[in-house]
Amino acid sequence: GLDLAKVTELFLKGVTQILGITSVLMFAATAMVLARAGSTRAILELIQRRFGDRVELVAGAMTLVQALATYVAGIGAANTLVTAPLIAAVAGFVPGLVAGLSIVSGASWATSPASAESAYISQQMQLSPVDYAAFMRPYTVAFWLIGVVLAWWSVRRWRLANGIEPIIATDTGDATLPAGLESAAAAAKAEPAALVGGPWRRALPFFVLLAIILVGPLLNRLIGRPIFSPALTPLWVLAVAAVALKLSPNRIGEMFIDGGLTILRYLFLVGLFLGFINLLAEIGTFETIAGFVGLAPIRLVTIVALIAAFLIAIPSAAYTVAIDALVIPVLAAVGVPVWAFGFVGIAVAQGAMISPVQINVAATAHGFRTEIMRIIRTNLPYMPAALVVTIVLAAIVTAVR
Repeated sequence: GLDLAKVTELFLKGVTQILGITSVLMFAATAMVLARAGSTRAILELIQRRFGDRVELVAGAMTLVQALATYVAGIGAANTLVTAPLIAAVAGFVPGLVAGLSIVSGASWATSPASAESAYISQQMQLSPVDYAAFMRPYTVAFWLIGVVLAWWSVRRWRLANGIEPIIATDTGDATLPAGLESAAAAAKAEPAALVGGPWRRALPFFVLLAIILVGPLLNRLIGRPIFSPALTPLWVLAVAAVALKLSPNRIGEMFIDGGLTILRYLFLVGLFLGFINLLAEIGTFETIAGFVGLAPIRLVTIVALIAAFLIAIPSAAYTVAIDALVIPVLAAVGVPVWAFGFVGIAVAQGAMISPVQINVAATAHGFRTEIMRIIRTNLPYMPAALVVTIVLAAIVTAVR
């Protein structure tokens, strides 16, 4: 029943929506500059000096860093673009590690006091975002523990069974790329940057970027000005890189622009898929699926609501807050209790981790130098299990209340 003009508008909106996530573009380009300037390799050298073959400890620690950074910032993809290449450079592509990162990321942004998801859900619960975050924090920490232990155990088992194969974006380009990305890598590859100084000096810009991600939002609130915004953070980091690595501003600028080409390919792919999803949303597909929850017995309505939220997110979760806004009013109308909305938000985030249009999935693929569908196939066995944990936690809250 949609006319061609409306179809065109909805389809093109998918592309513009995704390409409008400018923080991902900025952080991806910055991380690629540091990788090609030798910062990622330098960090790998430092880690190998400290931990030797015990890379599972690094994997667990960095998974926790991802959880904390996402919780503080309220967004996952920008942090993933920084942490994923570092973890890949240490441990390589380990399925349980990728799943652990996905689990902690989704739980963190769904319950962060700084996220758009929490702002919407807390409003529906008639709480402040801070009170909502405090109510959900025990369950958030539970998923942090699950993700960290899964990452640690998976990397340990993988190391003992197969050995570690680091994936490093070196100063000469991407060392490991899936089929189909070679042309993008060739287009994005800048002339190698001359390595300057020891590993600590070369690693300094990456440490600065990681520190800004962790404490930048807090400093912004303390100062009262966004001095560490998505636009300004790359400037600070690239300025440090220019000084520490003795690179000219023109050279840094060229590397920054070239570094964004690969992530643009991912985003364009995601945007095209999202265009079709917009058509389904327009004709009421997802509202209808959410409405089926009302057919469940009253004792099972919360469980069915979590499953429905999870399923709806799989094809459509480019913006999880949009899914929350889509399904929560419908779920409230059919009798889902208000205290369960936070668990609905977590279920949506978990479904998003196997969604082709989720920007954090694209960021993870970019960080591990692989394809989006490989990340989805990797997460596919783990996310339903994470949903089961969400359902159990919700059941415990039901019993207590």
